[in-house]
Amino acid sequence: MMRGGGATTPGGNYSTGTTGAGGPVGRNAVAGSGGTWKDVWRALGFLRAHRRSVVISYIAWTVANFLDLMIPLQVRDAIDIGIGTKDTHVLTVAVISAMGLYVAKSAINWVYIWGFHAFEADAARDLRNAVYRGLQRLSFGYLDRADTGQLIARATSDVEAVQNFLGHGMTGFIGAAGTYVITLSFAATVSWELTLLAVATVPPMLWAGLVLSKKTRPQHARVQQEYGSLTGRLQENISGVRVVKAFAQEQSEERKYAQGAEALQARSLELARTQAIWNPLLIGLGGLGAIMVIVAGGYLVAWGLVTVGTVVAFQYYLNKLYGPARRIGFLLGQLARTQASARRIFEMLDVSPDVISRPGARPLEDVRGEVVFENVTFEFQKGVPVLSNISLTAKPGQVIALVGGTGSGKSALTGLIPRFYDATSGRVLVDGRDVRDVDLGSLRRHIAIVPQEAILFSRSLRENIAFGKPESDISLVQFAAERAQAHRYITRLPKGYQTSVGDRGVTLSGGQRQRASLARALLVEPSILILDDATSSVDMETEHLIEQALGEVMSGRTTFVIAHRLSSVKRADEVLVIDSGQIVERGRHEDLILKDGPYRRIYDVQMRDQEEFITANVRATDPVEVGGRVPVASEKMLDGASAVLPGQEVSR
Repeated sequence: MMRGGGATTPGGNYSTGTTGAGGPVGRNAVAGSGGTWKDVWRALGFLRAHRRSVVISYIAWTVANFLDLMIPLQVRDAIDIGIGTKDTHVLTVAVISAMGLYVAKSAINWVYIWGFHAFEADAARDLRNAVYRGLQRLSFGYLDRADTGQLIARATSDVEAVQNFLGHGMTGFIGAAGTYVITLSFAATVSWELTLLAVATVPPMLWAGLVLSKKTRPQHARVQQEYGSLTGRLQENISGVRVVKAFAQEQSEERKYAQGAEALQARSLELARTQAIWNPLLIGLGGLGAIMVIVAGGYLVAWGLVTVGTVVAFQYYLNKLYGPARRIGFLLGQLARTQASARRIFEMLDVSPDVISRPGARPLEDVRGEVVFENVTFEFQKGVPVLSNISLTAKPGQVIALVGGTGSGKSALTGLIPRFYDATSGRVLVDGRDVRDVDLGSLRRHIAIVPQEAILFSRSLRENIAFGKPESDISLVQFAAERAQAHRYITRLPKGYQTSVGDRGVTLSGGQRQRASLARALLVEPSILILDDATSSVDMETEHLIEQALGEVMSGRTTFVIAHRLSSVKRADEVLVIDSGQIVERGRHEDLILKDGPYRRIYDVQMRDQEEFITANVRATDPVEVGGRVPVASEKMLDGASAVLPGQEVSR
């Protein structure tokens, strides 16, 4: 899922899922009508920013066309006068003129071809950037329901379809229409009789192109829909390849992928059958017209109405007439795919985020970190509350632990603080200010989050840790890593902080990824820290060492901890037990454990064994207790280093 800012509309932020006309794109979403001319017109807007290149290209194209259309006149004179009357001077002049026109045309062609490619590339860049910005501004609510494969398909194959039309389709359409009109005027001056005959087959060709476009438009939409579904399945299997292999489900997943590929093939063949019927008709009509002109030209020569040179010259014009006519017909077919792809792109770009910075929103300054929930209710879907009437106060520097079962609403509660979602009713305040009245970027810059699943990018460790503050120098990066207990294992990697971690940090262990994620949060020096079960993916010994670092990290920061580990809740100033979106119990750990309430039951089920383990092992894992040295087992767990011989110790 793609989160972040950088939108084309004010705020560029997130919503609970207001989706405008498009709606979330699920894997099984039904393809619509395939788009309209309005969608294509919007796509053409990406060319308007490059008017200069377009104008220069079309001026060059017009000049080249005129030069090209003068060549047949030289050929006619060469045949009728030069050869017919054996006038070698006329023949020589005609040949040299034709060659000169051809050379000049070719030189000017370079200008317009370069210009066409230039504005195609510029428009394609702008389109891709707009789509990426659109992806970045999609709301959390939208992304929670959207299918990643469909989003990828819209950002890749749909963009490519629109790009091709902008570069070759629309320019080709205008060029073909212009060529046809100019050629028609030249052809009429050569022989109006043959010109009338030539244009007789053009209306049927255009009709065939329109029918082809109408029939293939919904078919293109269905092909793109199946392509998106197949892309989504591929993306899932690449991300979850370890699960697939662990459960020996390779053959099962291959069958499912093959079924998706067959569905795509079926849709593609449906489209191909339609094109196989109508495309040959377009070509055939052009060929029929050419035969008619040749036959008619022969009779006209025999009757003395036209010369042989005129018929030869007209054959050149005939190609210039039927070529654009056929091209327009084919482009009408391509237009169908463009309409379908443009509709899919603009459905996504038209999503309206309802979490934005309000007009007049002011930045947070000198943040102390007080967080207050006042009677907050939050709904993902109307009438289905995820949180109900939540009220709490976290004073600056306090640690608030959130405890509860899966789906109880803990993550939703913390998601309201940085405005990943907005409360349905009630208010969330930071330092006494409603978060909806604060500039969104400013709000989030004072909050750091360590998610349950540590997400790292396929970049170096230094870049990942400095993600929130890319301008940070290496000393700040190292300092954050040291506080997160990550520096030691990073320096033991072959390239240290320049080590690339692979897609989603696949080259690191779970504990290493989590500590890098923690270092990333610490580097921005947040006033409010959210730990979403941040130690869930590490062993207890490593967790104990991370918790020691967190004790320093949390000092002076308001911290919300979503945890199932005892160590996380024991240091909390207040523990909130969440059940079905409500706070059912609150207090300190040592007080709640004495009551026969929800917290005690959670403790007995989830945490008692942890406390016994920590009590039994804390002396063995505490560096103070072992003379400032760390036992091999703890060192190995902490650093993810290679195995050490039994009995070895590593100085801390």
